[in-house]
Amino acid sequence: MKIAIIGAGLGGLTFGACAARDGHEVVLIDKNEEPGGVMALARQDGFSFEQGPLILTDLLPEESVGGFLKTLGIRLETVRDDRGVCTPDFDLLAPAEYAGPDWRKKRLKELFPQDEKGIDEYYRFYEALMKLRYLGGQKDSLLKKLKMLAAFSGIKKYEKLNCKEFTENLFSDPRLRLVFNGILADFCADPEEVGCFTLPFVNTETAFDKRIPVERGKNLYYPSYRYIVGGCQKLPEALCGYILEHGGTFLNKTVVQKVLIENGRAVGVRLADGRDIAANAVVGCGSARDFFTDAVGLEHLDDAYRKILNDFRPMEAVFMVHLGVDYDPSAYQKQSLCYYYGSYDLHGAVEKLRGGVYHNGSDGYLIYFPDRHAPDFAPQGCHCVTIYTVCPDRLRDGDWASRKEAFADDLIRLAESRLPGLSSHIVTKKIVTAEDYRAFTHMKKSSFGGAVPIRDQQNPPHITPVKNLIFVGQQSENGGGVPIVFNGAVQAYEKWRKTAG
Repeated sequence: MKIAIIGAGLGGLTFGACAARDGHEVVLIDKNEEPGGVMALARQDGFSFEQGPLILTDLLPEESVGGFLKTLGIRLETVRDDRGVCTPDFDLLAPAEYAGPDWRKKRLKELFPQDEKGIDEYYRFYEALMKLRYLGGQKDSLLKKLKMLAAFSGIKKYEKLNCKEFTENLFSDPRLRLVFNGILADFCADPEEVGCFTLPFVNTETAFDKRIPVERGKNLYYPSYRYIVGGCQKLPEALCGYILEHGGTFLNKTVVQKVLIENGRAVGVRLADGRDIAANAVVGCGSARDFFTDAVGLEHLDDAYRKILNDFRPMEAVFMVHLGVDYDPSAYQKQSLCYYYGSYDLHGAVEKLRGGVYHNGSDGYLIYFPDRHAPDFAPQGCHCVTIYTVCPDRLRDGDWASRKEAFADDLIRLAESRLPGLSSHIVTKKIVTAEDYRAFTHMKKSSFGGAVPIRDQQNPPHITPVKNLIFVGQQSENGGGVPIVFNGAVQAYEKWRKTAG
């Protein structure tokens, strides 16, 4: 069968690799020159930058993404690194001398002795969910089911709590709640919206110290956070290469205007230049509302699917300042990636974002060194620094084009408090705004991370009311992120394969 895939981001490429593996003819269509979507590189003056801090899970051969890539014959070299957390009052950074897998737990007890019992309970909760994750990947059996029931029984009482309720139940100090809830701001999510079972998976202890073992006995047990050596774009490049090696086609710098539908079935696409490409199936990616409104037509959907499109909440945007510098900033920040939180009021921060109010970095930002795992990203003697924060897609006052230079200066000034001398060592500066990402991703509303992981929210399903029309990518998954998008696209392909015809 011939499959036309609109968008060569991770979701489309993964679906395409599945189809190419099974002998289908794949046509990838993307408006950009290179595959990868937001995993493609930004380049300027001999420097290369990743579109964000892409430290990833599930890349080992024993894990879902790495295991699937292995079946395709794709091997990616990866390396572990740490993620740091700094707040206005204290830092949680991996100690120079390894202090064991529980050092964060011990450090939090030192900082918040009044919440010692709550800290112990959180880590009991954490271990129960890690066990459930591990067991979930094992072969089905009665023993597995019994073990999962036993692990779940100890934490079932928290099942209906959101992150705000859960952390307030355990911790009296709002500064301690931020340690676990803070990462939700990266998803533009209010702690009141997200189920508490999410917390251990976005705060996996192995992310904060690369020396913490990910194995128990001989088995891989905890997620392993890793960077792809040479840059994250190696993943989409490998998938695109696989598709091309198996007879596929990549039409870059090409825009799809319309999905062709006959008798309730997708039969091809019409390009912006007027050409038609016939296909037995069509895969859409990117913005769900734009795709179904403009390219498909809402009249082809049923009421239930239209309601989902109307109700689900995409994330907000990001503001990035990429710097090429002529000194080594790792003298001041040992981790490749560190989060610097500026506010303990996550609810207020998210409300501002959604209201179009940009915080100028004061609510929080992160600093990332992409050339730590991709030395070729910077010329000899130089290094890469990315300063990144979440922001509104559209500003309530003014616009990104006229204000981006001042906003970039604000972020650089904040980062310089952590990286002394930064501003005097800048060789090149590349500013990327929500407007830039709208154009780059072909979206009317920039939604960098996909959909907000709101409890019980239903995202646009992979299988649509139109026969042989499939939707994949960040907005088809609740929470976004590379492994979730990758695994979701694999699942979408299997669902389609069982119903294709």
